[in-house]
Amino acid sequence: MNARERLDAFYAGQPVDRLPNLTIVGSVVTRYTGIDLEQYCKDPIAMADAAIAAARDLGLDYVQIASDLSREAEGYGTELKYSKTGLPTVVKPVLDDITDVDSLETKYVRDIPRLQDIVDATAYALKKEPEIYPMSAVVGPATVAGNMRGVEDFMVDFFDEPECVQKLLRMVTDTLLDSVRELAKVGAKYIYVPDPVASLLSPAAYREFILPLHKELYAEMKKHGIGGRLHMCGNTGALLADSSTCGAFIIDVDHATDFQKALDATEARCWLNGNIDPVADVFSCDAAHTKEAILRCAELTKGRKAMFMPGCELPTGTPLENVKAIAEALQGIGA
Repeated sequence: MNARERLDAFYAGQPVDRLPNLTIVGSVVTRYTGIDLEQYCKDPIAMADAAIAAARDLGLDYVQIASDLSREAEGYGTELKYSKTGLPTVVKPVLDDITDVDSLETKYVRDIPRLQDIVDATAYALKKEPEIYPMSAVVGPATVAGNMRGVEDFMVDFFDEPECVQKLLRMVTDTLLDSVRELAKVGAKYIYVPDPVASLLSPAAYREFILPLHKELYAEMKKHGIGGRLHMCGNTGALLADSSTCGAFIIDVDHATDFQKALDATEARCWLNGNIDPVADVFSCDAAHTKEAILRCAELTKGRKAMFMPGCELPTGTPLENVKAIAEALQGIGA
């Protein structure tokens, strides 16, 4: 099986030769073509070329079409600071006050150049790499809204101005739905929704404000024959009983979450991908340790709907031999 065949079969519930390797390699890919991190975020073809080279060498089963999580928010007016050595950071959120949300108008892919970049990079990767599908990022609604308001202030807004929070989330979700549709037009088969800010919410707040929007996104993907994946950082154990109903086929589980309890909570509604520590088990160790961590996780969750790899993004300087050890371990585990 090549990577495309493996991912298609896996998402279709058919037999595969081994579990897909969907490690979130992040900016590690830039080391393959020597681009700096500013170019990685601003040049869609350079980003895609780096991701294709990394996927081929590291034994990944997808081409990562993603960089930072601020594209949508920047399009709405949030100011970013770019750097050649780090991902862009929010300098000034567009909303000083959540009640100013009514001054904004919904934006679409055509209005946001760096969102169009994701579509263009996806189309390019589909043509350039015939054996590995791209998996493209559509940043989740809580994270987009948090970057438009400032995450700490946004968390307070849930208590002080819930109606305004709903308005903002509705607006950005309409942007994200447009991203799904535009990606579908160029032939995208798989979409990844990173929504780390959602993990900061209580189960009740997630259930009321975010889960319905996650369901909309995955329903739109399903309409276009696109397979979905959800990522939320940190200990998401309390959210998984709800998030596992959103329609994502795969949900990433960070190492801070008890993997067995997570599998119990989701009741086999989706595959859980994790939950190796990206720092202790991949970045700051040797390849033998990485491989052993994968094999140990596989043994502990044998027979369950579990995938075994880091549950969050790898640091830029992660030793490449350690990343390759993930693929080697998955070969040993089989399907």
